[in-house]
Amino acid sequence: MTTRDESPMIRPILISLIVFFIATTHAAAVPVPVKIVPGVGITRGGEPYFVKGAGGDKHLDELVATGGNSIRTWTTNGLREILDDAEKRGLTVCSGIWLEPECSWFSYTNAEHCARQTERVKKEVTEFRDHPALLFWGIGNEAEGDGNNMAYWIQLEVLAKAVKDLDPAHPTFTALAGLQPLKIAGLNALTPSLDFVGINTYGALTGLRGYLAERKWTRPWVVTEYGPRGFWESPRAPWAAPIEATSTEKAKFIRKAYEAAILPAGDCWGGYIFLWGQKQEATSTWFGIFTESGESTATQDVMHELWKKQPPPDQAPELKSLTSAVAKKEIPADSEFTAQAEATDPDGDPLIYHWTLTPESAGRDNHNRERPTKPLPNCLIKAEGSSATFHAPTKPGDYRVHVIVTDNRKRAATGNFPIKVK
Repeated sequence: MTTRDESPMIRPILISLIVFFIATTHAAAVPVPVKIVPGVGITRGGEPYFVKGAGGDKHLDELVATGGNSIRTWTTNGLREILDDAEKRGLTVCSGIWLEPECSWFSYTNAEHCARQTERVKKEVTEFRDHPALLFWGIGNEAEGDGNNMAYWIQLEVLAKAVKDLDPAHPTFTALAGLQPLKIAGLNALTPSLDFVGINTYGALTGLRGYLAERKWTRPWVVTEYGPRGFWESPRAPWAAPIEATSTEKAKFIRKAYEAAILPAGDCWGGYIFLWGQKQEATSTWFGIFTESGESTATQDVMHELWKKQPPPDQAPELKSLTSAVAKKEIPADSEFTAQAEATDPDGDPLIYHWTLTPESAGRDNHNRERPTKPLPNCLIKAEGSSATFHAPTKPGDYRVHVIVTDNRKRAATGNFPIKVK
């Protein structure tokens, strides 16, 4: 037989195989419905679900081992890969949809701007709504300003309705920078279609439940960002440099705040700790639960105990003190000074002290993100374990001394203090 005679038989078989492949591939993308149970919380796939979440998409295996069940993003950039990675590990994704803040090139009073934004949001939701790892849609993050722009709340309701029409299987919210009275008024009056509110709060988390009760807030809520006290609410050196808590102090604060605000549940559906990773924001260690080289700090231990109700198998070092005669002071250029730290390891692991001196700031890039600060060469004269001797830079300015104490199991403790060179 010739090939020409076989082709009429082969072609229908090939077509059938292609149709079968397309059908089974499409069928695999089945959303897991999330339902709201008034006064109780939510169910996912019919099972009760409380968010034990973290902001970021890195170190996912560590998150699972810690007892976490969800991650949060702020945009849909790279969302397909993030959703797939989360699904492989049994994690869900609280997907953020970025909304423009009121600015010179976007206004919520401009109908054309809002229409374009609505179409973009619809497109993003349509693309990802069927993914089985999807949990929530976060419509905007801290885009509300002071809460006094009524046009913003009106557009937020338009978007919430559009998202719910396209995807009724996943609740919607917006994440706010605190829940001040003006924001409460805007939400209550103009956004009935939002299923809950996301609250980003740091130093005020411990008193959040009392505050919401005072304001007679009755809708469900999730703490969409929490962590240590922010640099904007911390003590400052005389020249206004923020004083950062050690990683040990941060872990203690986070435990207390979580137990006061999130753990009691009820109308709180859980929270997302910030940040499950590392970034430069005020300093290189302020919010990150991990160091730049990948070690995790005591906050991971606290979350393990809170989420899994038992201590982790290995614990991070504890930084008990970081002292220097020049800490938070002005000093002469090119002067010599020392710093001392005291750390212990709960597991008895050997410890290594890593000392550096960096500029306070390296400026911002073209996307307005803080550039990472880098250690200054030739400033560290010697480091002998828990103590170090430095030369102050010759150039006047603001600087910061850092110590990172690591064990041999990828765990770390961090601390720093600012100095000013005259």
